[in-house]
Amino acid sequence: MQAVVTIEKLVYGGAGLARTESGVIFVDNALPGETVRIEPTGKTGGIANAHAVEVLVPSSDRRTPPCPVAGICGGCDWQHIAYKAQVAAKTAIFRECMQRIGRLASLTAPEVFFADEFGYRQRVQLKINARREVGFFAKRSNEVVPIGCCPLLLDPLNALIAGLPDRLPSIPPIDSLMAVAGDNGAVASFPVIGGLTAECVTITVGNRQFKVAGNAFFQSNRLLLEPLGNWARPMVQGDRFVDLYGGSGFFSCMLADRFAEGLLIESVGPQVRAAQENFSRNGIHQMKAVEGKAEWLSQLAGKKPVSCLIVDPPRAGLSQKVREAVAAMKPETIVYISCNPSTQARDAGFLANKAGYEIMRTAIFDLYPNSYHIESIMILKRNTICLP
Repeated sequence: MQAVVTIEKLVYGGAGLARTESGVIFVDNALPGETVRIEPTGKTGGIANAHAVEVLVPSSDRRTPPCPVAGICGGCDWQHIAYKAQVAAKTAIFRECMQRIGRLASLTAPEVFFADEFGYRQRVQLKINARREVGFFAKRSNEVVPIGCCPLLLDPLNALIAGLPDRLPSIPPIDSLMAVAGDNGAVASFPVIGGLTAECVTITVGNRQFKVAGNAFFQSNRLLLEPLGNWARPMVQGDRFVDLYGGSGFFSCMLADRFAEGLLIESVGPQVRAAQENFSRNGIHQMKAVEGKAEWLSQLAGKKPVSCLIVDPPRAGLSQKVREAVAAMKPETIVYISCNPSTQARDAGFLANKAGYEIMRTAIFDLYPNSYHIESIMILKRNTICLP
C-alpha cells in the first residue's frame, strides 16, 4: 500500500529515514527534506523498508545520476545525491553513531578528506554471466547488469572491461574476476587473463612500494592512499607497535619508521607473506608478520609494552574478546581504522568509557564516493591520570 512521507535524514546503509504513525521506515532513493510517495518492500531487523516511487517535493541536492545504470546496478547507492551533500551526510552519520551507540557526546568534529568522486577506484570485482557479459550484480540480485565502463574505476580497469569480451571465449568459464590497477597502467587479476593482466602489480604510495596480487585486499581509493596512510604519523611513535588485522602491511609500511620494532598479525596466510615481502622491498627490517587470529592478541598482554596498537578490523569490528585483550594490553596509543561507524562507535565507547582511553582526533576519509560506505579513523590515548 503506497503512502506519502517526508524524509528526516540519511542513515548508515544508504536509506532515508521517515517517521510515521506506524513507526520509523527506511526509504531507498530519498533525500533529507524530500516528500516522497513510497512502496513498501518488506522489513529488515524489525524496521519497515520502502522504495520512493515518486518524488513529490525534491531536495536541491538531488541530481540526475551520471551513470546510465545507476539505480539498477548494485554498485552505487548515492549517485542521485550531489557529492557535497554525500560528504555532509557521512559526517553527520559518523557523529550520530559516536553519540548514540558509543555514548561519546563530547567528541569533536572529525576532519574530512575527499577527492574526485569519479575515477578513483583501483580495485574491482567483476561479475560474468552465462552469456559472458561483464558487469556487476543488480541491486539485491545475482543478475548481472552488463557495463561497458564504470565511472568510478581507474582507466586501466575500464580498459580491462572493454578487452574482456574478446578474451573470454578462449579461457575456461568464470563467473567473477577480481582485479587491481597498479603503477604505469598495469593490471593484476585473479584468475590471470593472458595478454590483459598479470598475477601481481606494484602500487607506489609516497616513498613506499607495495606488491599486490589480483585477489588481495588493498585500499581501493587511489587518490586518498597517501593521506590515509600518513594521517596518524604526527601522533604515533615509540619502541614497539602491533598492527592487528594488518593485511599486506599498508599501515605498517607507512608508519614503521616511527617505531623501533613492530609485529603485524593477520589471519590470511597469503596476506602475511605479502606483508613480509612488502617490508623487505621497503627496507623495513624491524617488522615481523605472523599468521594468527585477532584473538591471539590476548597472548601478548603483560609482555613487552606496546607504544601503539593499530586495528583495522572487518565490518563486524572488534569482538568482545579482542576488546578485552586490548584493554589488558594497555597500549599507549590506539589507531582504529574502520569501515563501519556503528561497530567502531561501540568499540570506541568501550575503550573510552571502560578502558581508560581518550579520543584525541578523528577523521573521515571518503574512500567510496557515490556509496553510503564510510571509512573513519581515530586516535585514542591512554589516560595516565585516571586509569581503570
